[in-house]
Amino acid sequence: MTTLYAPLPTRARPSRGWTGNALLVVLVLVALNAVSGGIGLVVNGMGMPGEWLEHLPVDTWVLPGVALLLTVAVPQALAAVEVWRTRSRAPVAGMLAGAALVLWILVQLLLLRRYFFLQPVVAGFGLVEVALGAAWLARVRGGSRS
Repeated sequence: MTTLYAPLPTRARPSRGWTGNALLVVLVLVALNAVSGGIGLVVNGMGMPGEWLEHLPVDTWVLPGVALLLTVAVPQALAAVEVWRTRSRAPVAGMLAGAALVLWILVQLLLLRRYFFLQPVVAGFGLVEVALGAAWLARVRGGSRS
């Protein structure tokens, strides 16, 4: 059988290994929780106290819910897709999503001026994503098989 086109060369795909698989799990879990939280805030505020909005130019939790969806759920989901497809940029995508998650928590603390016990937990997940992405990237660049 003759083909009329030559296949395009494929980019070198890094094997996921345990670091990539762990990163994928964390990204998916954070994305799903952000979708749940974002929708919950938009629909009914999830029982969040209205006085927490006193330092923001909004009266309801709708805009913060949309912000959660756009700044956390979307980047986490996009990074998860990159990791799932094992693209060459997947480790960096995971690191960027993790860094954005930590930044989201810092901005949240600065704007709301309120502390909630889940904030350090979520920031911890962001740091785990950065660490897993960095470990995966180091493994790929170093050529090890761990």
